[in-house]
Amino acid sequence: MRRSLYSIAPDAPFLKVLASRILDGTLAPDWPREGPFWLSDITIYLPTKRARLALIDIFLERLDGAALLPNIYTLGESDEVENAFFAEPDLTATNPVSKTERTLFLARLIEGWAHTAEQAQQVGFASPPSAAEILAMAQSLGQLLDDFLTEEIDYHQLSQLVPEELAENWQQSLNFIKIVTDNWPLYLEERGLQEVAMVRREKFALAQQTLKMRFGDKPVIAAGSTGSVPANARFLKEISALPNGALVLPGFDTTMSVEDFSFLLEPNNKAHAHPQYGMALLLRRLSAGPADVQELAPAQQGRAEILHQALATAENTAQWHAQREKLSGQLETATDQISLLAMPNEAMESRAIALATREALANSKSVGIIAPDRDQARQIIAELHRFDISVDDSAGVPLNQSPAGRLVRQLLQLVQSEFSAIDLVGLLLHSSVCFGRARSKISALREVLDLSILRGMRGKPGVTGLCKEVKAAFEKPEPRQRPLNEDEATALIALFDDMEKMLAPLIEAFASGRPSLLNIARAMPAIVDKVIHDDQDKPHHPHGFDQLSDWLAELAAGSIELSQIDSTQFVSAMALLMSPVSVRPLEQARHDVQIWGRVEARLQSVDLIILAGLNEGVWPEDADPGPWMSRGMKLAVGLEPPERKVGLAAHDFLLALNAPQVVLSYAQRRGTSPADPSRFLKRLLAFVGKACEKALTDRTAHIKAWTTQIDAVKQVSPAERPTPTPPADLRPRRLSITEIETLLRDPYAIYAKHVMRLKPLDPLGAPPDFAERGNLIHEVLGDFIAEGHDCAAPDAHDQLMALARKAYERLADVADRRDIWLKRFDAIAAAFLAHETTQNLHIAVRNAEIRGQASLEIAGVPFTLHGRADRVDQTEAGKVEIVDFKTGGVPAKKDMENFMAPQLPMAGLIARQGGFEGLERADSAAFRYIKLAHGPDTLSLTNFPSKQEADEWVDQYWERFSRFAELMLLRDDVAMVAQLNPKPEQRFEGDYDHLARAKEWAPEGEDE
Repeated sequence: MRRSLYSIAPDAPFLKVLASRILDGTLAPDWPREGPFWLSDITIYLPTKRARLALIDIFLERLDGAALLPNIYTLGESDEVENAFFAEPDLTATNPVSKTERTLFLARLIEGWAHTAEQAQQVGFASPPSAAEILAMAQSLGQLLDDFLTEEIDYHQLSQLVPEELAENWQQSLNFIKIVTDNWPLYLEERGLQEVAMVRREKFALAQQTLKMRFGDKPVIAAGSTGSVPANARFLKEISALPNGALVLPGFDTTMSVEDFSFLLEPNNKAHAHPQYGMALLLRRLSAGPADVQELAPAQQGRAEILHQALATAENTAQWHAQREKLSGQLETATDQISLLAMPNEAMESRAIALATREALANSKSVGIIAPDRDQARQIIAELHRFDISVDDSAGVPLNQSPAGRLVRQLLQLVQSEFSAIDLVGLLLHSSVCFGRARSKISALREVLDLSILRGMRGKPGVTGLCKEVKAAFEKPEPRQRPLNEDEATALIALFDDMEKMLAPLIEAFASGRPSLLNIARAMPAIVDKVIHDDQDKPHHPHGFDQLSDWLAELAAGSIELSQIDSTQFVSAMALLMSPVSVRPLEQARHDVQIWGRVEARLQSVDLIILAGLNEGVWPEDADPGPWMSRGMKLAVGLEPPERKVGLAAHDFLLALNAPQVVLSYAQRRGTSPADPSRFLKRLLAFVGKACEKALTDRTAHIKAWTTQIDAVKQVSPAERPTPTPPADLRPRRLSITEIETLLRDPYAIYAKHVMRLKPLDPLGAPPDFAERGNLIHEVLGDFIAEGHDCAAPDAHDQLMALARKAYERLADVADRRDIWLKRFDAIAAAFLAHETTQNLHIAVRNAEIRGQASLEIAGVPFTLHGRADRVDQTEAGKVEIVDFKTGGVPAKKDMENFMAPQLPMAGLIARQGGFEGLERADSAAFRYIKLAHGPDTLSLTNFPSKQEADEWVDQYWERFSRFAELMLLRDDVAMVAQLNPKPEQRFEGDYDHLARAKEWAPEGEDE
């Protein structure tokens, strides 16, 4: 039977040529082009909805918008077939199973298969897989089932595999696949469901049977489909057999002979990766040969022959030299509109692509960007935003990354973390979260919560812990906390109460340790609805809300529960289940620039095509057979090998070079690893030669220059050390004993704190650090002395540890760290008590955590010195010993002698003035540092240098400081510079170093 087979050259605009050949009668020569309805009697099938819309636009443009258009339908896109031509009711009698339900069913089988460590190792896991790993495996297994159904391979073909010939892990995998293929059909039958691929196949079959009845002798044209699915190929074959049926093949190489196509189809030649393999397979299914295909638009730019040679089979590459000589006159003209863009990394590549797009748009050209890597696509979109270019991303974003999906993930994460600081602030930042309040009110409360409650160490987790923190912040705020007034405290507690009520189903579910997936899916719509309604009962729907609602309804309608998902894995599992659902962008995009995946780009025509991510592993993807069956196993049962994906990618590469202008782009590094250019690009460049490659590269030289220049600064002027000189009357007249050293070493920090009145913020939700550990140790030792315990008592250690356990209970939300620190404190407690017992002979009274201040004068100006001493011990001789406990470093002896360790002498000055609460005036007998550490030297004692008496140190320190303070605090013209006398050994940054931009001007690696 003669079939009407046509092709359009890869370098011709497919849809424009298709429209022209329909309008001039080439594709329907026997159909009269008369009357107003002749065009509307023609039916056209295209592979994607995007191609359908583009063809409609082309017809409207050609016909000036005044005509009845052909009936244009979509053959199939992703997992569905356009239903416009399937009106019969019985076609929907069988419900297709959802991807989510299938994933959950398979995940339940996998979790039972590999739930123990021993079984997990037998099947290839190092340990029992997590919930997210199980779901990912289930999705890949679902894809394998789709491959069987799509390629129409019966599951019974698995029996052709001989287990003894397989490695042990493949034997285990095969046994499990057989279990799946036995149980999955039974489950579908029980539920009255059917696989989507099977529904698609049946729809194609019914459409195939009814073609002649429905269309008769009217023209029916199927264009752009590769017929890679057998059911699709049969449908195309039936169209080609109609009286006025025609097939228009995309990217068919008419220069290939019958022998060439036979070579591709010979299994031993392993030619699945060739771009024409799919075309050869389709011709065989159509019972046709290359000679039966007529060219509708022959190659015009000379690219087709070059691409034919560049992507030839390995056997034919030996002829490259001769073919290059033959085409030498065409190489320059055929590639004069192709450019090569090689950038150092993905970020630079994305920026360069955005600049190339911006240049083309400025010249009134339309642009299409093909980006198979979705992460890179998002990078390109972000780079285009800097030029105020909104681009239509055909793939959209996964539901779990949309505002609606993020809201669900944040709600789950908040409950899972028991209302941790970061998760709580993150949720309240979501633009849809209201909790029955005005959105502005939520923003205001979040700021109060952030600054007054959540900075620094948290107390007990959960709503109860938050309410206690609010009460504590109101009644007795910490020094670094923003003060909390009564109205704010009341509003916060009311918010927490409402949150607890609205999220009660989630809190209850997570309390069990193993939340129910189905119960949460059923409860989540009502929870989200409450969360997004404001005080006017108006919902603030996040983008993607409709898709989220549909997905939750689909999940809730199922009956499959996973038993191995614990609360710590639940959020990642839900995110993975949401990921297959796509949400289209909300913003209005331009019509002259679009970004596509490889499939969406097929048949599209623009002035400039940019092929992004031309790297191995991206274009083409790695030929990975997947985790369930090896390449050999797939071939043995009749499945296409993974190299088939490479062939499809090669064909897409061929089709993508159809624009008047083309930019080929790749990155030399992806992530942290070097990246190879795509094999297709390497073969093309190898064929055209070095001179041509240089010409391609030179055409993008200006783009590369722009990419490096766009964010470059012509001259970088490094920041200078700040030299603020505030008026003397704004400089502080009151400092603590610890701030004395700060003034000596870093006057800028005193300026920022006391003149600018800037307070450092503790990290939000940061885990307790060593500073917090030191505070706890100081608190426990101070309480032990303040409560009057006897260090020599038999139960002293027990009493001290009881105080420690009570104080360390604040670390309940980091129990592991609490237990470690408490165990280490046990050793400190023993050493502390032993040391204190030795001091009993000359110490009369111990005073812990005692506050004091002294009113002094500097050059006749009143000055107040204040502070809190860890210990002021009164001796039998009537003097005091001032003790400072250190869990960090102790001042060096040279710092003590050089008057750079003023804390203890200044405390001695307060004691001399009688400034400590409840103590009379007293001279100092000694200044001691007691270092408490984890290790062999749990407690070590360091005294101030003994070359002079303690009171002499007090006099000399005050004299030196007075002169310095007179200069720094009482004058207008002396700058309060940063890091005047920094500690060379200091390993941490000061609270205000970032404001002083110290890293820009401070010398590195030098002692100062």
